[in-house]
Amino acid sequence: MLMSMINLDRLQQTILLVVIQRDNLDRMKKADPITLESTLAGGLLPPPRYPLNLSILMAYEDDQDEVYRRARGDQMEFLKWLERGRVFIKGVDGKSEAFRVPRKEATDDTGTKDEAIRQPTE
Repeated sequence: MLMSMINLDRLQQTILLVVIQRDNLDRMKKADPITLESTLAGGLLPPPRYPLNLSILMAYEDDQDEVYRRARGDQMEFLKWLERGRVFIKGVDGKSEAFRVPRKEATDDTGTKDEAIRQPTE
């Protein structure tokens, strides 16, 4: 499992990133849960800088080598890669604009340049 607390200071947002891999999923299928403990409790999870604007991005990836290769690169490019198949389910996933991976020189569906591209809600 890969876990990272990402603080986006410009947006005053924190993203807790959790990438579950095959061995983690196999454990969970046997009722063996994964626990993310805070550093205060002896774990590896640092406190979020922006707890009132916290998003949790959970992904599953089979290719462990590819996950770690991409994780060593640009953080925002890695997040974009993880959400490459993202589909928002209206009424379940909240508002589509609530979670946005910042992108440089991006244009949204209205043609407006923005720091992120909003995902469609349907």
